[in-house]
Amino acid sequence: MDSVRIIPIECKFGPTSAYVYFLDAPEPALIDTGIASSASCEIETVLAEHGFRIDDIRWILLTHGHVDHLGGASKVWEKTGGRAKVVIPKKEAYLLRDRTKHITDYNRLQGKYLDPEIQEKHAAILMNDIGGNLEPTVEVVDADMISLGGDVSITVVETPGHSIGSVTYVLDGLGWAFAADAVQIYGGAQSGIPTIEHPALYRQSIRHLLEEVRPKRLYLGHHFLDGKGKVLSQQFVGDEVTAVLKESLEMDAKLAHAVRRHVNGNAPTNDNIGMYGPFRSIAAELNYTGNPSHLPCAFFVTLNGYEEELIGTHNT
Repeated sequence: MDSVRIIPIECKFGPTSAYVYFLDAPEPALIDTGIASSASCEIETVLAEHGFRIDDIRWILLTHGHVDHLGGASKVWEKTGGRAKVVIPKKEAYLLRDRTKHITDYNRLQGKYLDPEIQEKHAAILMNDIGGNLEPTVEVVDADMISLGGDVSITVVETPGHSIGSVTYVLDGLGWAFAADAVQIYGGAQSGIPTIEHPALYRQSIRHLLEEVRPKRLYLGHHFLDGKGKVLSQQFVGDEVTAVLKESLEMDAKLAHAVRRHVNGNAPTNDNIGMYGPFRSIAAELNYTGNPSHLPCAFFVTLNGYEEELIGTHNT
């Protein structure tokens, strides 16, 4: 187990990027895939720099169904000659099978707060960034185990909240956790706010990681911010893991408090005027100055989630 080597690969697109991780195991695995162009532009190139070929990959392990983590799955799979087994959380397998479902989910979340011309632009970007439909080999749920050959195995830990089906893959015996976006700290370096679709599930997942899983290493899918606005590494070790999990809970409490004050009648949230729509008073309280019309629209996704939680309309 001590010989397992992790190669982080930064997949860039536009002003942002997402990290995928190659596990040099007896049956090599790739955790997440970036977008459609990532297979050729970054993954294949970086693996070659380390003496590997993309067709060495035998497992494609997807942490959740968002485009910047799933979009390259079909392209990577094709480059393995169709030999890699594709794994995805059961609750989000529909997003791998049918790329048009991403538009449905987009319209249900951030799309409803944006002008039609912006929605059309975003839909085109989403379709461009997804390589194609792909049938998963395995749909996983909590506590499932995947053998990567020899004595290397991974256990699935359900960590929903960022999305309904997000999972964390934990290397057995080492306690190395690949959580991708299940841990948001104080938000993405570009978005400036966490992306949380289901707040109640999110805080449960963070507490589960903090109190029960207790990873020795934590690998995330992006660069996130700490409470002082500093851009952090995407990898954490030892006490750093505890610190970022606690900061994630701090930011969750801050968001919940802000939404509770404003939705309970202290400020109007029933109109859609200006850049921040019905959440402009909350943006002011949080000192949020980002542009919520950029993909991914973390601001609208998150505040929609906290508002639905507060008024009891969330379907979890």
